[in-house]
Amino acid sequence: MRDLYEAYGSLIGHRYLVHDEEPAKAFPSRFANISLQEACATRFQGSAAQFEMSSNHHGLDLVILSFALSGQTLCYRQRNSECTAPAGAAILHTTDTALHARAKGGGEVMAVALPRAKLGALVADPDHLTLRLLPAENAALALFAGYARNFLALGGVPDQRMAGLIGDQLCDLAALALGVNGRGGEKAQDGQALTDARYHRAMAYIVRHLANPALGDREVARHLGLSPSSVRQLFARKQTTLARSIRNARVERAAAMLADPGQSRRKIVTVAYECGFHSLSAFYEAFHERYDAQPRDFRAAALPRSPD
Repeated sequence: MRDLYEAYGSLIGHRYLVHDEEPAKAFPSRFANISLQEACATRFQGSAAQFEMSSNHHGLDLVILSFALSGQTLCYRQRNSECTAPAGAAILHTTDTALHARAKGGGEVMAVALPRAKLGALVADPDHLTLRLLPAENAALALFAGYARNFLALGGVPDQRMAGLIGDQLCDLAALALGVNGRGGEKAQDGQALTDARYHRAMAYIVRHLANPALGDREVARHLGLSPSSVRQLFARKQTTLARSIRNARVERAAAMLADPGQSRRKIVTVAYECGFHSLSAFYEAFHERYDAQPRDFRAAALPRSPD
């Protein structure tokens, strides 16, 4: 556990002093992180019962939203203030002053670090970017948490354009959770931050459930907590439809499987059904529309040829 905290501290420029590792005895210690220039998200499982975080020694000026997940209760003290966050809630704190923390109950903690200057430009009162509790009932906070989880699930660092987009959207959602100023209000009014967050959550859900041939607006709506008609409107604002997005995701998954040398012996019909296509003719039509090639020809061109 101390090694995990040391690794996390090195990412965002802090020293950690771990006092008690009792919860880690009951819960295995796990650590997931993805860091971009303007956002850093981390999840701990089996966090320390008590620790101290130093002020930032890399000159970074960050705001961190720490979420209590799966049974944890977080108790943070910074300057002369103290906050307690039950499971599902979050605590906002800064990196310019030492933090004293306690965690009650084993489980997971997710922390997302954002530049204070960028977030402060969007919130109603940047002077209030100090230790404070954000309740679980905050709808924008719930969207922020879901977006951060999807961010962590990327499995690799995205390209520069995507990284910038992710950083912008995390800041937009954090500002909505904290209360926006005029500039932030304009962004909130056009709905772009919420639309983007919901769209990316929807696509992440779709990618995880491609094998389900019944995947459609009802399943996605249930996951997002929206009505099916709202889901259809969401995709319309992205100049596409839910059905087309699902079909494209299935075709792209199939193309990746066909180009994988480790799956070269799998029949094309098996690949089609595993990607959620209910008929082979529908698969061939969608594949040809997306790649202007038949699956068999695509596989032959993608796989390395055996030496003579």
